[in-house]
Amino acid sequence: MATIELTFLGTGTAVPTLRRNHPGVHLLHQSKNAHSMLFDCGEGAQIQLQKSKINFMLIDNIFISHWHADHFLGMFGLLMSMSFEKREKELLIAGPGADKIGPQLLKFFNFSFKINFVDSGKKGIVFEDDELIVESMPVKHTIPAVAYRFKEKDKIKLDKKIIKKLKLTGQECKDLKENTKIKKDKKLIKLKDVSYVVTGKKFVYSGDTIYLKKMENFCKDCILVHECTYFDKKDIKHKQHSCLQDVLKFRTSAEKIYLTHIGRKYLSQTELEKKVKKYKNIFVAKDLKKVKF
Repeated sequence: MATIELTFLGTGTAVPTLRRNHPGVHLLHQSKNAHSMLFDCGEGAQIQLQKSKINFMLIDNIFISHWHADHFLGMFGLLMSMSFEKREKELLIAGPGADKIGPQLLKFFNFSFKINFVDSGKKGIVFEDDELIVESMPVKHTIPAVAYRFKEKDKIKLDKKIIKKLKLTGQECKDLKENTKIKKDKKLIKLKDVSYVVTGKKFVYSGDTIYLKKMENFCKDCILVHECTYFDKKDIKHKQHSCLQDVLKFRTSAEKIYLTHIGRKYLSQTELEKKVKKYKNIFVAKDLKKVKF
């Protein structure tokens, strides 16, 4: 059974506080292969990774939601540390216009490994392998910005009871999965008749954005990490961010919601948790918190 672990490296906004670092979420996917990736990489990310006992050398992908400093400045130090440790494995960095912005940002650096920049500014797949897909979707902020959706690919599982009844061998099961049908004792056996689908787990990272209705479908049945700069509409100073009332609209779409990118005026974690206590699937994230699903 595959597991996913999220670690909140930073849950603050543009000005960090002693309790909330610049934005960043680490995702570790453990299955046939291990996948280690970052969603945003705010200042101090590599220190937060060390505090969380996460090996930064194993990170394969960095997905930047947008090019505001608080969301990517930690990337430079992290890449330098990887290079100092003589990393050789290639790294993917995705972000809106990253294919053009990335090389310009890093032209003064020399690294021990190759970096592949991928533009995630349009809706579509930005990373895929045999186990998972990461997609981007444009959102609305002061500059081009995207949300990301991480999704395990659905898996076809053979029904053990039916397989046992049909007396299929291991090789026959393998052939059935590869060819979708086989013949045994002159009888045609179809994969669809002896199997079921295990739906892949999903995680969505909103980045910075106002409320968008299209996000409801994008985050359906997922673990959603959504920005919540304000907990009351009367506090709103910058209109290109979300408040609690906005995020509440996703509670029937998402399986669980973790609020992040929390404004620095909100100092008490306890008080914020009281505000969402009545909502069974909404939680206030805090730095270094880990979530498994």
